[in-house]
Amino acid sequence: ESGAILHYLHDQTKNKNNSNNQKEGKLTKAQAAAVTSWITWANASLDPICFLETPEGKVYDTGLKKPNKRLDQLDQMLSKQPYLVEGASFTLADVAVASYLLYVLQFFPGVNTSSRWPNITRYMKDCASREAYGKAFGGGVQAYLLEQLEAMEE
Repeated sequence: ESGAILHYLHDQTKNKNNSNNQKEGKLTKAQAAAVTSWITWANASLDPICFLETPEGKVYDTGLKKPNKRLDQLDQMLSKQPYLVEGASFTLADVAVASYLLYVLQFFPGVNTSSRWPNITRYMKDCASREAYGKAFGGGVQAYLLEQLEAMEE
């Protein structure tokens, strides 16, 4: 459902931006397509990495405890840019991807991504540090996640 909601919000934003894509903060068509791709990737590929399930659909662990080529590629990409969509600031793509990554820390305390994926860890911290994140998830959740992320970097 989260992916469908994000796609809907993205479509609403795209429709409003079509009249003048050159305004500051607006996405180009290529960037808008990248947002769509990242939202889909988060739901189809990242979710099963973050949350390992039994055949019955019960989450029993996270794949962030083991090496993963897709996360290696994500980490490499994030070494060159702060957010997912090249040339853009924080977008709905980051909402989709960061949500999954940050949920792992909430459900599996003690998972350490920093040694294997330092750029993903920095990205998670940047996303969780946003004022809007605190408003959406509450100051307590935000403080808890930032504390975990800072401890990883020590």
